[in-house]
Amino acid sequence: MIQWSDIEYLQRLGRPIHDVDLGALDGRGRVIDTLVASHVSWRGAGLNGSRLSGVTFVDCDLRGADLGDAVLDACSFTRCKLGDTRWENARGNQLAFTDCDIADSNWRASTLALSAISQCDLHRAGFVGAVWRRTVAAQCKLDGATFEQAAIEQSVFVEVDFRPVGIAGLTAQATVLRKACFDGMDLHTVSLPRCLLEEASFADADLRGVDLREANCRKARFVRSDLRGTDLSRALLLDAVMEDADARAATCENTIFQGASLRRVRLAGAHAAGSVWDHCRLQEVDFSRADLRYARFDHATGSGIDLRRANLAHGSHHNARFSEMDTSRSRRTRLRGTSSARLTAEARSLCLETP
Repeated sequence: MIQWSDIEYLQRLGRPIHDVDLGALDGRGRVIDTLVASHVSWRGAGLNGSRLSGVTFVDCDLRGADLGDAVLDACSFTRCKLGDTRWENARGNQLAFTDCDIADSNWRASTLALSAISQCDLHRAGFVGAVWRRTVAAQCKLDGATFEQAAIEQSVFVEVDFRPVGIAGLTAQATVLRKACFDGMDLHTVSLPRCLLEEASFADADLRGVDLREANCRKARFVRSDLRGTDLSRALLLDAVMEDADARAATCENTIFQGASLRRVRLAGAHAAGSVWDHCRLQEVDFSRADLRYARFDHATGSGIDLRRANLAHGSHHNARFSEMDTSRSRRTRLRGTSSARLTAEARSLCLETP
């Protein structure tokens, strides 16, 4: 049976461990440095509390291994079997997992930084309370995985369907979630500030009170979404779509809705001071009692706009074309309308830009 002295000897020679069964070899608390393991079987490996640096595993079977409290740096796993592995409280830096089976693994309270997980099977993997920093998950199977109470920062999830994933209590900050699907999900305990949510879908999603401050929601879809009390301050909703959405009392201060399409949207009591609605298409939108101070609706179009008791002070409605608009009892102090001088200047600018 192979012993640690045999492994250390191969390390000194710079040779890999190849095509062996390490059986019940105890790696607990071990320091393993610059080792290459190929076609190695080490099922149920005891590696808890160990330190691995520069270790490469290729086509290895590590099912059921215990890496709890382990510290891993610059390690890679390629086409490895890592099902049922335990990584509780492990700390990983610059790790790479490629084409691995990591199903049913437990990563509770673990930390991953500057790492990449590509083309891996993460079915039912548990990342409860885990921390990800600058980590990428691409083309992975996440059905049944859970990220409950996890904290993800400056990471990337490539076009992920989160519907079969548990994300209650998740905080994702400055994370790329482009084309993510959250349709029908209860997200009211999730926080997504400064995330890239371009072309994301939130159809029938519960977003009550969700933190979406400074999020990039360009071309995102909010169809039948519940956005009551959602914080969209300084968010970008350029060309976004909202239909049959309830956004009462939402916070949209300095939010950019330019080019967005809103149909049958309730924004009653919304806090939208300084928001930008240029070139928006608004149909049956309720802005009653909304704070729209300094809001800009230049070149916006629509009908059925309810602005009763809204605060429109210092706003701009330059060349806005609204029909069936009710502004009764609204505050319109220094509200600016269409300026003929500005229309002339815009026409002149357009002529100069046209070849």
